[in-house]
Amino acid sequence: MIFQDLAVIVVAGGSGSRYGVRNKLLEPLAGMPVFAHALCNFGSCVPEGHLILVVGKTMEEEIAALLDGMELPNSPVVTRGGASRAESVRNGLAEVPEKVKYVAICDAARPLGDRSLLAKVLEAARECGGAVAAHRVTDTIKRVSPEGKILETIDRNTLAAVETPQVFEWKKLQEAWQLAQTAAQEFTDDAAVMEFAGFPVQVVFHEGNNEKLTFAKDLPFLESCLRQRNVKL
Repeated sequence: MIFQDLAVIVVAGGSGSRYGVRNKLLEPLAGMPVFAHALCNFGSCVPEGHLILVVGKTMEEEIAALLDGMELPNSPVVTRGGASRAESVRNGLAEVPEKVKYVAICDAARPLGDRSLLAKVLEAARECGGAVAAHRVTDTIKRVSPEGKILETIDRNTLAAVETPQVFEWKKLQEAWQLAQTAAQEFTDDAAVMEFAGFPVQVVFHEGNNEKLTFAKDLPFLESCLRQRNVKL
């Protein structure tokens, strides 16, 4: 099923400094670079021209060369990222076609996201105006002082580990970003921008694998998950 009123922005503008020397998004993973998995997972969900890839300046040439040799379900519109994640997302939003009603923001470093998860988050966004994928927090969480002393134990039933995809009504997200650009604060995701603007965002809990590639040690686990998924298919 193609969601005609949806655009998907895959954000691949980060440097991946915690990963190591090589940019993590260019690492080979189950037969293709890490960044390409999000394009394959979500590209078939939207019409041509509705898949947008935001690329860091230092990665443009290498990603362009890699894309030339790939057969993807949808040819992405490629645009340059900015100095921060927020600026990269805004650059991607500038490429969204006018007729779009909903926008999904997806991290290129999450290669396990799939159509079913996107569909669930989109359904919630249609009802609420904004929705995000998330896992329930299972560890005990402590708030600590700068010196490392425990200040309080936080009720984990009130917490959510938020991920992507995040889906929002396009007009509301535009309004939220316009308001946010006047604020002297850092926004780590688009849900925070919507919160800042006073728009409600629904959390969509799920139990599937949607891990993010952050450290080199994460790569073998993601490889195993993708190979198991391919075997089941």
